[in-house]
Amino acid sequence: MNFYIKLSLCCSFIVSTLSFADTNINFDIDENGLYEDQERKALLNYLQQQYPELSANYDTNDDGGVSILEQTDGRLPLSLRISRDEVTSNEEKVSWALNLFPEWIMTAYFQDDVEVGEVDSHSARGNSVRNATQSTTSLRPEKETEYGGIEFKENSGEFLTMSGQREARWAYRWTIFTFRIDAESGDDDTTVMVDINQGNASNKSSPKIWYNKTTGLNIQFLGRNENGLDKRLMTTKTAVVADGETWNVVVTGIRYGQMFASVNGVILSTESTQPERYANSEIGNDTSSYIGDDSDGNMAWAYDTLAFGLTEPTEAMVRKMTGWAAHRLDDGNSAIILPNSHIYKSNNPVMDKEDFPTRYIHDNEQWTAWGTSINSTDVKVNGGGSPVEVEGFERVFYDDFRNDRVKASYSGESDLWSAPGFNTAVGASATLIAPNDTTNVYEFDESEQKQSLSLLKVNDRWKAAAFYSVNDLGYGYTWEGPKIFRIRMMFPEVAQADLAGGLFPAFWSYDPDFLFWRTANRIEVDWFEFDGKNGTWLNGLASHYHYAAVDNIFAKSAESYKSYKAYSGQMTEAKSKIAGGMEFWDGEYHTWEFVVDDDITYINVTIQDSDGNDQWVEVGRVSTPPTYLERLDLQLDYALRSSDGEPSSDREDFTIDSIEVLQKTRNIMELPDIFSSRPVITGDKTEGSTITCQANIVDITDIRYYWFANAYPLTYTASNEYQITADDVGKNMRCMVKAVGALDSPEAWTESVRIPAVQTPIAPGEIKLQKSI
Repeated sequence: MNFYIKLSLCCSFIVSTLSFADTNINFDIDENGLYEDQERKALLNYLQQQYPELSANYDTNDDGGVSILEQTDGRLPLSLRISRDEVTSNEEKVSWALNLFPEWIMTAYFQDDVEVGEVDSHSARGNSVRNATQSTTSLRPEKETEYGGIEFKENSGEFLTMSGQREARWAYRWTIFTFRIDAESGDDDTTVMVDINQGNASNKSSPKIWYNKTTGLNIQFLGRNENGLDKRLMTTKTAVVADGETWNVVVTGIRYGQMFASVNGVILSTESTQPERYANSEIGNDTSSYIGDDSDGNMAWAYDTLAFGLTEPTEAMVRKMTGWAAHRLDDGNSAIILPNSHIYKSNNPVMDKEDFPTRYIHDNEQWTAWGTSINSTDVKVNGGGSPVEVEGFERVFYDDFRNDRVKASYSGESDLWSAPGFNTAVGASATLIAPNDTTNVYEFDESEQKQSLSLLKVNDRWKAAAFYSVNDLGYGYTWEGPKIFRIRMMFPEVAQADLAGGLFPAFWSYDPDFLFWRTANRIEVDWFEFDGKNGTWLNGLASHYHYAAVDNIFAKSAESYKSYKAYSGQMTEAKSKIAGGMEFWDGEYHTWEFVVDDDITYINVTIQDSDGNDQWVEVGRVSTPPTYLERLDLQLDYALRSSDGEPSSDREDFTIDSIEVLQKTRNIMELPDIFSSRPVITGDKTEGSTITCQANIVDITDIRYYWFANAYPLTYTASNEYQITADDVGKNMRCMVKAVGALDSPEAWTESVRIPAVQTPIAPGEIKLQKSI
């Protein structure tokens, strides 16, 4: 049933039409698939009625419309202010537009923003405005009609250019491209339509989209792996229509290390299986991006929309994007280009749960109250005493560095520790470097099973080391909720008089969310930082909510909030209450433990008792702030602050014996709704056999599988199969399933499965009686 009602807005000069298809409400009056200011005001009026918590005067200049700035100024984005459950339960559904939640649009070009005529500039919308321009008159495309698109004539070499986007690997995680092309035109076989950060290297020409008269549509991303360039390419001749009149819809990107692409609602795949993981390199500022092909033999083509955005869309969101673009280009009631089976073939997308991912919402009053309540007496109330025994935790991750697993963070080869990480400022005066064959700041002792991070002086310049549990794109190992982080480590014995004041090693965490949402502030927790200026000084639980990676209007405050520290002081016996006190450069191994429970967070450490054995003592405690319970990675580094004093030696080592993570059993055994039942490991459980992790997930295909043996992280892959090795025999195998194609990437664990040791059969005549005990 369709019916229409006229609704007069508060301003007398405009009348809006709301269309209801069943219970779908459409505020996109001009039906261009975008919410303009007057439409946005009508939308907000409706949303305030449905969700009173949104009540405000958004039209602050009384012009009859609400701009994105007016909607957001001093407030969180709508996607963080509306309850997902309320949206799901509401029978009335609001028509969806790409800019309904504008915080995720980084750079977007819509033909609506170009006047009819010659196109010398296409103004961009979004967080990062990079206008596409052409200064040469003969090379300018043209917009001939209002909705005909930006047209590039055949054999013209017409193109637009934009400044390169060095943040593209984080800021352009998805692309929507709508185009039409005439494959019968042009002298050349190939026409490039989109080329971001043009070049033939990691993170260059990603994405690059072109049409070839033989292979059809081609979509490319370039990363890096142990063999060099990691080229991901998807092509289709059948899913695209190249008649010069039909609009085609491309939605593409990288999702947790795997390329995805939908063309006119058809899911593409690569010709050969994609490598299991993906990462790419940082690029400089000297790149350029292009819309169009400067070759004189190009085919005739046109585009309607080219949009890039933040975060990695779910499978459902890819379908929604596709449906939105197809209906935007179709004058009828159905999106002709989509397959009949597509969910949005006959229906426009609506606002639904996919628009409301779970994200951290900062309460600065609560944060300030927590930080200002910290006092040394309360922190050290049990200093030097026996640690509190917390219950309900079990080990989920344990690396005893039996293998050399530190790999380049910008390469897909990394499946555990990634170095040097995405924050290049961490080394301070020393330059962070990746593992390499000539300058080794990641020395691995195979016989002792120890991993070091080092400061190394090379030609009078210091090099530094850091590694993370995620790679540069944020893929890897992270832990949410209550958790225990343990690290057993050692610094060589150095007397304070000989200790370089600039030494600054650390064990810390980020919430990688800010790599996916560049408009968000960044959570950081520094579990410990040691300082060469005083070898007994502990900076413990330094807690930060940092500035956003890009200037934007969507963070309530894009600047850093005030930081707080639970423990800042000397670990002498008098100050810490720990018998004998502690000096960190003492040549002894200590295990540091950070227990993040629901209410209280504890710092514990091992010292030597009178017999030389490890003895646990508490260092301090503080009430647990919400940031500690967010999804956190693990990071280690050895930095140098030269102004405070450089070492007299050419090398300083930070040696790691083991790293361990525990989580609450109740949390890891939860089964998210997307799972029909708990994942299970199937197959022959013997050395050399292949076992399978059966995910038991409904309607999601993009899944990652994390394999563990006695909590040792074996690998994580897009494949659900693992071949049992000799090292796995006698251990408990477990698989953690991460549904990256679903909202919030829910996780579920299998039960442990024992890989039995093979009993050697005894030949006849060799049976021996056991000695009685």
